[in-house]
Order: sequence, then structure tokens, then C-alpha cells
Amino acid sequence: MTLEAKTVVVLGGSTGMGLATAKAAAAEGAQVVITGRSKEKLEAAVAQLPAGSRSAALDVADEAGTRSLFEQIGHVDHLFITAAAVTVGTTLASDSEVLRPSMDTRFWGSLYAARYGAAQMKNGGSITFMSGTSAWKPRPGGAVGSASCGAIEAFGRSLAIELAPIRVNTIAPGLIDTPLIEALVGEHKAALVEREVARQPVKRVGTPEDIADAVLFLMKNGYVTGITLTVDGGRMLI
Repeated sequence: MTLEAKTVVVLGGSTGMGLATAKAAAAEGAQVVITGRSKEKLEAAVAQLPAGSRSAALDVADEAGTRSLFEQIGHVDHLFITAAAVTVGTTLASDSEVLRPSMDTRFWGSLYAARYGAAQMKNGGSITFMSGTSAWKPRPGGAVGSASCGAIEAFGRSLAIELAPIRVNTIAPGLIDTPLIEALVGEHKAALVEREVARQPVKRVGTPEDIADAVLFLMKNGYVTGITLTVDGGRMLI
């Protein structure tokens, strides 16, 4: 299957894994639409994409905004949702307003995207969600984040049946070197990367392009649906 002249929508496409996926899809001839919450980041991102690529400011937790976006786009062939709030260092005792964004974005945001994106898909197409290895290998301080990842994987498997012949899959990344990592751990990033490189079988952390390659595989292979594709350098083995 080719992405030539296909419409590919990336929610969370202004930086990191989303932008890398948008670039990879555009390089194969797709018409790309990216979203993000920051207009400044979107402007910088779309400047890196071919002429004709589009961008739109969107908070994925905003159902009305998501519905309006897909109505404006019209026909969609492939949809990738990577936008999600990530928090670290929380506990069960943390304020609910601190914990809620993880589910509001990763799960409910993906639900809204699937609901209104699938309505614009004709004769098949694909939806790819983003979870994380924390669904199966949790760490202290991230229970709600782990729950959101587990929820989106179960949701994806169910939608593969409900939305067929639209194909629905999920990517579960390990540690990927993106601006988000630096925002989350700050000055501790170098130590985190050194520790992970020493532990992981592949002896490196992931890149946004590693994830983009996996997403494009799921978009183009018409015989793959209902799976969670782990792209983690072997982290689940240790």
C-alpha cells in the first residue's frame, strides 16, 4: 500500500514523534495535516513540511474542537494520535486535577479523534493510537499514566472489530529522545539516558524516526489490525 496522495492526519504533530511521522508520510507523497496546542510550534513544524501541508491548533481533550477539525478536513485516509499529557512523580494521593489530564488526553482525546476521524474515512483506512510500555512495566509515581496506556490498548483492539474494515492499531514506545523527555526530567536527562543505554539490548535510546517508521508500517500494511506494536529497544525484556 502506498501513501501517495493519501490524507494523513497527525494529532500532536508539531514536535517529536508526531512531527517525524508527518515528515515521513509527506516524503512518501501524503497530504499531511498536523495539530498541536501551540501555534508557534505548529508554524515552525509546518515550515519543515512540503508545500500544501496544513496545520491546526487543537487541544485533543476538546471534543467540539476535534469534531470541527475533521469536518473541515473532510476525507481522511490515515490518522495517528500521539498528543497526550504526561505527568511523573504523582501518587494516588495527588490532587485529581493533576491526575485527570492523562486520561482526558490519551484516552478521551483518542476516543474523540477516532469517533470523528473514522466518520471521514471511506473504504477503509487506518487509525494508530499511542500507548507506552508503562502499561505493562509500570514505575512508581505513574499509576494513572500506566492506566491510560492500558486503556488505549484495550480500546484499540475493540475498535479494530467495531470499525472494520478501518484498521486500528497501537504503538507502545519505550524511551524516545524527544523534547518531552527534557521537559519532564530536565537536568536529569543525561543520567536517565546513560542508565537506559546500559540496560537495553540495543544499547541506545529510541529516536522519533524509529516511531515514525513503525507508524508508517501500520498505515501501509493492510493486513495488520488490532495489535499493539512495541518499539522499545528491548526494554520489556529487562
